[in-house]
Amino acid sequence: MEINMCDSISGRSFSFIGVGNMAGAILRGMEGSGIPRESVCLYDTDPAKYIPFEGCRTALSVAEAVRGSDYIFLAVKPQVISVPLGEMKRCDLSSSVIVSIAAGVPISRICSELGRETACIRTMPNTPLMIGRGVTALARNSLVSDKTFEDVKNVFAASGSVFELPESKMNAVISATSSAPAYIYLVIKAIADSAEAQGLNSDELLPYICDMVAGSAELLKQSDKSAGELIRMVMSPGGTTERAMKVLYEKDLAGIIDSAMKACTQRASELSVM
Repeated sequence: MEINMCDSISGRSFSFIGVGNMAGAILRGMEGSGIPRESVCLYDTDPAKYIPFEGCRTALSVAEAVRGSDYIFLAVKPQVISVPLGEMKRCDLSSSVIVSIAAGVPISRICSELGRETACIRTMPNTPLMIGRGVTALARNSLVSDKTFEDVKNVFAASGSVFELPESKMNAVISATSSAPAYIYLVIKAIADSAEAQGLNSDELLPYICDMVAGSAELLKQSDKSAGELIRMVMSPGGTTERAMKVLYEKDLAGIIDSAMKACTQRASELSVM
């Protein structure tokens, strides 16, 4: 679905603190929806990050970037988020909404480090945002109006799908949608590596493995059957898939994924208090 945000947030100003891959994906989605580059101000410790976004304004400091901004995107790593928050503490943010993509950092910590309650939206996007196929979970505090929240959801919807969660669930959802692409890449790599070991050309096969993963996911999404039912559809008694699945069950693939996801959520909890 095409998202046009111009009517909704026409004339608003945006600032990005940090211009890494995720910020770049959000910016490209905004631009594709008609938000002009001149309404965006960028700040990053590495000015080379500005090069792909010619036409956006740039700032020499965090304070300069956020001055008068309607929407402030905090797009820095959680381990260093205290640095920009420390500079923003001295700024007038009374008319601004903070949009954080920092994994594991709760809204309460952002407000605490700013020294006051501030309208804040916590988001958890994933890397497929870079090709317009992202998934973003969002949560907000009570100072964010329904209209403002809808506007920010539309910003992320320009680059994929969005859904709202209570903030108490945001650490757990990282393991399910944000970090999870890495699990899928590992599975794809493992399939390609095994194919190579069996005499196939993994470089030639890789696009088709990716199509297989995308098609399998789309079938599950469109089907009225559960994942378990679709497994049984592929797994004929005494056949090749059954033999393969027996190994995966014996190795407890589901248990390994469960342990990995719980470790991911635990790390998010640790980042909450750093």
